[in-house]
Amino acid sequence: MSSAIKPRSTKKLSQIIVEQLIEKIQSGEFKVGEKIPTELELIETFEVSRSVIREAITELRSLGFVETRHGIGTFVKEQTIEQNFLLSNASLETINDIVSLLELRMSLESEAVFLASERRKQIHIDKMKAALEDFEGHISSDANDGTVKADYDFHIAIAEASENQYFVDFLKYLGEKIIPRARLKSIEQSPENREEYLKAVHHDHVNIYNAIVDQDGLLARQMMRAHLSKSIKKFKQ
Repeated sequence: MSSAIKPRSTKKLSQIIVEQLIEKIQSGEFKVGEKIPTELELIETFEVSRSVIREAITELRSLGFVETRHGIGTFVKEQTIEQNFLLSNASLETINDIVSLLELRMSLESEAVFLASERRKQIHIDKMKAALEDFEGHISSDANDGTVKADYDFHIAIAEASENQYFVDFLKYLGEKIIPRARLKSIEQSPENREEYLKAVHHDHVNIYNAIVDQDGLLARQMMRAHLSKSIKKFKQ
C-alpha cells in the first residue's frame, strides 16, 4: 500500500516521513538491527524527492533511531528510554507548535522560578544579571542572535537557581528552541517593532529578576506566567 503524502498537510514533508518511520520502528515493523528500505525505495513509497528522504534520514539518525553504515545502508538502533520523549527542530514549524511549547514552558518555569526565589545564591543572581545586561546590549543590534542566546541564558540561570537539576536538564534538552523568535520571525515586521518587542521582553525579565532577588516566590511565579502568557497571546494573534 502506498504511503504517498497528502499535500494538504501543513508539516514539512521530511517531518511527516520521520513520524511515519518512527511509528514503524516503535511498532516493530522495522526491527532492531534490521536495514530500513533504501533511499530509492523510500522515494517510491512516499513519492517525494531524494533531498526530502535524506533530510528525514538525517533527522532519524540525530534522534538516535537509526545508524548509517557506510556502503551498506541504514539500520534500526536499539531504543533507550530517553527516546520516548522527542522534540526535534522539525516538529516546531507552525504557530500551534510554538504555542504548545510555550504552554509547556509555563507549567515548568512557573515552578522553577518559585523555587529559584527560595534557593538562589549570589552566583545565580550574578548569572541572571549578566544575561540581562547581555540581552539589553543586543536590543538595538541588527542581529537577533544575541538576544536569543541571552534570553536562553537568563532562563537557564533561573533553572539553575532552583537547584533542581531536572529543570536544568530539561531546558538544556530543549535548547534555544524554547525562545519563540529563534523559530519564527513573524513578530519582527520592522526594526522599530522588533526593538519595541525586545524592550518589553527585557522589562519582563527585569521584573522576574527583581522578584527572585527579593525572594518573593509568589510574585516571581506571577511574573513568569505573565511573561510567557504575553508570548502565547502574541503568537495567537
